[in-house]
Amino acid sequence: MGKYFKYAIGEIILVVIGILIALQINTWNTKRLDSLKEKAILKELHKEFLGNKIQFDSVKLVHTRSMKSLNTIIDAMPLTKENVSNLTDAFNYALHTFTFNPSNGVINSLIASGNYELIKNDTLRNYLVTWNDVYKDFLEEELNHQKYRYDVMDPHSAENTDLIMLDKGDHEAIDYTLNYIVSREFRSHLSVIKNRLQNIITDLEQKTVENHINEIIRLTQIND
Repeated sequence: MGKYFKYAIGEIILVVIGILIALQINTWNTKRLDSLKEKAILKELHKEFLGNKIQFDSVKLVHTRSMKSLNTIIDAMPLTKENVSNLTDAFNYALHTFTFNPSNGVINSLIASGNYELIKNDTLRNYLVTWNDVYKDFLEEELNHQKYRYDVMDPHSAENTDLIMLDKGDHEAIDYTLNYIVSREFRSHLSVIKNRLQNIITDLEQKTVENHINEIIRLTQIND
């Protein structure tokens, strides 16, 4: 009977060891698969944010150029029919509006699938979690600027200019337009535009969005 118990205990130990080995292999395989998934996600994020950086740099250039042109116009005030003709380029750029609309397909997919936990780097995970709030805060300032330009300034300008005849070079239309450009009402519009554009420039100077993009690019870089 003693030999039987020893044999049975030995068998149980072998079974337990076999189970532990199987569990260890399964754990190792799961970690390996998760690592491969993480690597694929990092590559997609890296590619997506390289594209976002290109777009953001273009947006930054537009806003910076607009502010520079707007300041050129304001420095030339009070506007007269004579000096307006020297500010054509400044007017062309000063009223440009642009919005940053990054690609968020990979991040949205991570949110939907719950695969954030596959990303081991806590710093990167924090940048990804806060990304939507960061860029939407910046977009809100852009939309406020754009809304005033399209919903308030443009309709008022249309009422005080004759664009069709202006395009034809009609002297009366040109004179009519110049009278509007040097008016107090137009100057007030430029003042509001500058204040709203300044909010965008302040966000750009704080570099919150830019730092998020650069850090996500850096932290998703994989050296094969």
